[in-house]
Amino acid sequence: MAAADASNLGLEKLHEILLPDPVNWMPQTVGWYAVFGLIVVAAGWKLFGRFSRFRNNRYRRFALTELEAIEQDLQRPEKRVRALREIPVLLKRTALAAFPRSEVAGLSGEKWLAFLDKTLGGKDFMENEGRLLPELDYAPAARISNLSDEAVGKLLRIVRHWIKVHKGRDRAPI
Repeated sequence: MAAADASNLGLEKLHEILLPDPVNWMPQTVGWYAVFGLIVVAAGWKLFGRFSRFRNNRYRRFALTELEAIEQDLQRPEKRVRALREIPVLLKRTALAAFPRSEVAGLSGEKWLAFLDKTLGGKDFMENEGRLLPELDYAPAARISNLSDEAVGKLLRIVRHWIKVHKGRDRAPI
């Protein structure tokens, strides 16, 4: 029994190991608070910019939706002429949403095509299929209905491209 008493005597002298306090994850200096604050402000500024751009380009999304509806109507022979006549109207409404009325409302013919080219940054309306726009407004229905599908397809591509990337009052392309 003496051996058992000797082993218990050693255990009685033991005590719990003291662990250090856990490391605090909060920064200890003011500089880190400033860095975190700058990160939050920068992220907020970026989100505000994206939201503003999204809100300002609502008219573009609306115009693209209308253009898709026009394209669907072009597939139906009975609605083809009416759908083709709506393309210039859609472009004018979109331009009125993006630019001051005094700049856009009075434009027609060559001046209108020049304005579209200037805001697009090319010559697609004056020299390519965009020249069909004035015809779509005023030509007889028989002439409009005889336009080739290829010409109409190119015109739709130009119109879609203009809606997406035209440079308007402080508005970025989508």
